Amino acid sequence: MFFENWMSYIKDDAKITKVAMPGSHNSATMGMIKLAKCQNGSLYEQYRYGVRYFDIRLKADKKGRLFIAHGIMKGMPAKLAFESLKKIFDESDEFFVIKMITYMNQKIGPFSLSYKGNAGETSRLIREYLNPEKYALTGYGDISDLTLGEIRKAGKKYIIINENKEYDFSNDCTVDGPWSGEVHGYKPEKFAKEIMNYFRKVNTDGFFWFQTQQTPNPGTEIGWSMWPDDLDKITREYFPGIIADIAANPEFIEKANIVAGDFMTADYMKAKEILSLNLLKGIVKEEMIDKYKKAIGK
Repeated sequence: MFFENWMSYIKDDAKITKVAMPGSHNSATMGMIKLAKCQNGSLYEQYRYGVRYFDIRLKADKKGRLFIAHGIMKGMPAKLAFESLKKIFDESDEFFVIKMITYMNQKIGPFSLSYKGNAGETSRLIREYLNPEKYALTGYGDISDLTLGEIRKAGKKYIIINENKEYDFSNDCTVDGPWSGEVHGYKPEKFAKEIMNYFRKVNTDGFFWFQTQQTPNPGTEIGWSMWPDDLDKITREYFPGIIADIAANPEFIEKANIVAGDFMTADYMKAKEILSLNLLKGIVKEEMIDKYKKAIGK
């Protein structure tokens, strides 16, 4: 199926930081309550919908046991997310970008919250499930110069990014993912236009993580009136327009890299729209362009 192997259609000389790839926000929150759930599908199911960037956030309980986190909410044991990743790497030859962090400290109204991780346990899970000696990308030099062909030749399947290199086989290369509580809390039509300014503001030698999901927060235009799934039903109507705005600007086309959002397995619409940008980038293999266009309906 196309969405399980769409990267095989991309030229060897394409820079990994210039490939347009679907990503997911709070990737492993399946099964959480409505307030915290940003995805309905497992990591494996997201892979089958074309997602190649995973945003995995962890926290440890008092006994050091690791769980998926979304703020104060606790999700599945981290082990289950690693099992899903293992299933992907066992069957796929695609390349995945994994941002893996302890859930960041946050401020909600007058309350300041902090979370603890367990780097040793995270490293143990990486070694147990992800065959990092064989598949983890490390020692690559300048990530902005790295091509898909070089990754393929090395037989690598993923890169784990953590800015503090807290885990074995993790890397500190840049993932520039601009987010603003105010901007991501605008009403949908205004939000869809305002986030395009990030393409004007962001210049990075790393990965550009363009977040298209809205975020309910107190004190913003949308406030806490809707949960992530309610918001997604509204904002997804604006998603094709967001991609069209990227497509209309050569500078934006060049910068487009990871385009991420919530509920990436609701249907294939978001993946198709994002992957259409690779045609405009000119990085789809010539002999596969027709099949690529047919698969995404372009």
